[in-house]
Amino acid sequence: MIKTIRLLLEYNTYCIWLYDEDCEIIDNDNPPEWDDDAELTNAFMAVSDLYDTFFVDNEKEFSFIGCPNKETEQKLRNLFAVALDLLMKKNNGKYQIKNDVSFDHLYIAN
Repeated sequence: MIKTIRLLLEYNTYCIWLYDEDCEIIDNDNPPEWDDDAELTNAFMAVSDLYDTFFVDNEKEFSFIGCPNKETEQKLRNLFAVALDLLMKKNNGKYQIKNDVSFDHLYIAN
């Protein structure tokens, strides 16, 4: 069995989740061989940073407010597509990649 990289959008976390052969989580980061890969890190951080703007997080409130407009939603989709493409090229079959990123919940905030 091979290790798995799971891609997932969650507030205030990096998009890459690394699992071992027994499906136990190892880390929420790049795999060790790409630990210093600034290009990969920057690509996924851009996705995470934009996604985090869809939340209110202050001393009084934590809530998901959604995507402010179609342009921002498209920007997130484009950033993710670039990051995923980069990961696939670097991976070259080493890890099983499970993409659990969904854009279905990105309603437009009023």
